[in-house]
Amino acid sequence: MNCIHCGSAQSIIRKGFYTRPSDGKRFQRYYCKICKKRFSERVWAINYRYRKRRICQQVFRSLAKGVSQRTCAFLLDVTRATIARRVVRFGEICEQNLNVYRQTRNLAHQVMFDELETFVHTKCKPLTVPIAVEAGTRKVLALGVGSIAAKGKLAEISRKKYGPRKCERRQLLNQLLKDLQACTHKKTVFHTDKSQHYSKPIKYLFPMATHKTTKGRRGCVVGQGELKRGGHDPLFSLNHTYAMFRDNLKTLSRRTWCTVKKVENFRSLLFIYAWLHNQWVEKGPKRNKIFLTRL
Repeated sequence: MNCIHCGSAQSIIRKGFYTRPSDGKRFQRYYCKICKKRFSERVWAINYRYRKRRICQQVFRSLAKGVSQRTCAFLLDVTRATIARRVVRFGEICEQNLNVYRQTRNLAHQVMFDELETFVHTKCKPLTVPIAVEAGTRKVLALGVGSIAAKGKLAEISRKKYGPRKCERRQLLNQLLKDLQACTHKKTVFHTDKSQHYSKPIKYLFPMATHKTTKGRRGCVVGQGELKRGGHDPLFSLNHTYAMFRDNLKTLSRRTWCTVKKVENFRSLLFIYAWLHNQWVEKGPKRNKIFLTRL
């Protein structure tokens, strides 16, 4: 156990109890000899200092199952700010859980990754969302989100209206592969499409890995346009996961007016769904027992 104020792990002692006024429950309190500060065991709870603790798990499940923040607030009879605060905290918890998961899981031998694209408020401000998935199990291993420049006919309109946009693609891909180093074998087989952005960072960070490319194909009507038409799809695990991301996050759905407003909150939503997705794949028939907890 580490102190939440100074991070020390050697000077924590138990010191008294704390009784919560709302329901009379008692919780252990701790004291740090170095920074001389106190804290209780509740600081690690997902609903710490929330007045409406009963809605936390409902918010977590709803946001990761195709419900927008505004609709979630309406269904639970709370304000939008109540939901927005939980989005930020739940995203941080899910990101930490995913980091712990990478450190403790068995090494993956086959990984697929690609970039999913969306936008902030308007298509003139596109975003890239690189996501890495373990082949076969479809578990999300790492992800990120960042800005890219508009392409095609929108490029000139974007520059005139919003100025030049910073392209964060290279930075995100490097960070994604660095995160994968903790949970993948040195001789991992990477499966991607034929994008020119992938070969160099893979060779640099995974010199012993094998990189297999597949030519991109047109999407079919079902699967949010992510599943491919006809025949065997070598990147099925990746495309199926992308289709689930688009279907279960309202801001990623095709033909929706629930667009991204803040990149930070969108990043939190991505980690919320990624963590629920991994639990969804792992638990199988016991999916009704999926709850948000800290690892």
